[in-house]
Amino acid sequence: MHKGLGPQQHNGQDMSAPTTEPPGYGSDFIADMLRELGIAHLAINPGASFRGLHDSVVNRLGNKDPKLVLTLHEAQAVAMAHGYAKVTGKPMGVVLHANVGLMNAVMAIYDAWVDRMPMLILGATGAVDAAKRRPWIEWIHTSRDQASIVRPFVKWDDQPASIEAAMESLLRATAITSTVPCAPTYVCLDVDLQEGALESPPALPDTKRFSPPAPPSVSESDLDRAMELAGKARKPLILVGRYDRSEQAWDERIAFAEALGAAVLCDQKCGVGFPSDHAGFIAAPAQYPDKRAAELVNEADLVISLDWPDLKGLLSLRNDKGERLPTIIASPDERLHNGWSLDHFPFAEANLRLPVKPETFTAAMLPRLSGISREQWEIPATPTLEIPDSGPVTIPALAAAFERVRGERDVCLTRLTFGLPDSMIRFTHPLDCIGYDGGGGIGSTPGITVGAALALKGTGRLPVAILGDGDLLMGSQALWTAAAQRLPALFIVNNNKSFYNDVEHQERVALHRGRPVENKHIGMDITDPDMDLVSLARSHGCIAYGSVTSIEQLEGVLEEAFATAEAGETVLVDVRTLPPAPRG
Repeated sequence: MHKGLGPQQHNGQDMSAPTTEPPGYGSDFIADMLRELGIAHLAINPGASFRGLHDSVVNRLGNKDPKLVLTLHEAQAVAMAHGYAKVTGKPMGVVLHANVGLMNAVMAIYDAWVDRMPMLILGATGAVDAAKRRPWIEWIHTSRDQASIVRPFVKWDDQPASIEAAMESLLRATAITSTVPCAPTYVCLDVDLQEGALESPPALPDTKRFSPPAPPSVSESDLDRAMELAGKARKPLILVGRYDRSEQAWDERIAFAEALGAAVLCDQKCGVGFPSDHAGFIAAPAQYPDKRAAELVNEADLVISLDWPDLKGLLSLRNDKGERLPTIIASPDERLHNGWSLDHFPFAEANLRLPVKPETFTAAMLPRLSGISREQWEIPATPTLEIPDSGPVTIPALAAAFERVRGERDVCLTRLTFGLPDSMIRFTHPLDCIGYDGGGGIGSTPGITVGAALALKGTGRLPVAILGDGDLLMGSQALWTAAAQRLPALFIVNNNKSFYNDVEHQERVALHRGRPVENKHIGMDITDPDMDLVSLARSHGCIAYGSVTSIEQLEGVLEEAFATAEAGETVLVDVRTLPPAPRG
């Protein structure tokens, strides 16, 4: 365990004292700007293209506000900023080395784009002026229009050619990424711009004068129309998709649902924005609604979509496919849709389409609903699952043991593995479950969890990821950063020794084609040799437990793992789970 930590030091020198001298180089001014903009952390994987900025953050700012967070892969650097934003709603900084670092980070940037998370990404490039370019390395690490690699899934990008232009780029990028709907922005910094001396640096701007605009409000006529639709409904259904993590917004959603007597369905991929112990709560599926939830969707006579990503896909479960169903959509998302990415999903019908944050709509509706009391429409109870108390570990058994050990602890679930019954997990706070990664990029969970841990450090709320072994292995580099930053976090690995989601796909294809189901594991199993996840975690500086192979072992190991994580460690538990029985 890590003990006796004092001030951050390097070679015995305290790095906490910044210089007060005027900025002497372009990167000094850029570092000062990042501090003025409130960027607390910069996730990096080192690269010569931003060596000037690196020096300025360490030796000018004293590696504080922002502080460098070293990662072992650029995708995990972006994923950490993603997790930080999921908790705080604020942008964290990322610095990517030239075109090669950006290429490594592409999938993670797309994840953050689909998840609508703010993030300030700083790129870097070898000197744009070829006469100043170092031989060989700066040629292969310099590209024309570098941002074109990610332009379809960043909100804005720029490559400034002067310090004055860089100042404006950083101001604009921070304001744009923070404006709803949020998404990453990208600013590429020429190495010559960073390393050039400043004869007369410009004055730092008043960043408050460049703050993001307030979100749009709802018109009175739209509120009248919403009230008219709500007044006719007897079985209103609220769909909670993307949501603010504030407790005020959480309370307002509850009051809104209660005033309407509405049932509530959450999308676990976005997080869970409604309490699971509430009488109106239906479910929070990670992929597809179960039979009970689908039946309730079919019964609804009014749907209120609060930034639900794929509304038409969900309503296709209805007998009428959602056609002419009274529908209210509150979402600003259409302002971000483009022709390259299809994350806008099918175009859903609506009687009332409001281009506002869901929280803006619910807050505006509450005064009009004051004094109205409507009975909750009947929602059948969730069927109780029978869970064995001994034998091999199944995913439901893992969920049951987790909930027993969790007790009243404050946790932040950064991932719930596919197949885990959401009905067995309690969600009672807006940070209890912050969703998946948006873009379905396997390997994202470790970095997102570490970013969440960075945001939650010192709050008493423990980030917990219940993730698959494939997800862990593709992003395991993030474990070292968690240990190096002394971040309390708990990784519980659903280790079925395969990429099992795809095993199920091969099973479906084989059944459909009448081919051997027993071959579904070929090209999927992570065996021969078997991966030693416990040793892997320990090699990254984490405390690890396992492998847990029986239900009888599970609860005791989880209790010890929770206690160790709460003491300040990054902890991993390897749980060998039994895959579901074949369908055939």
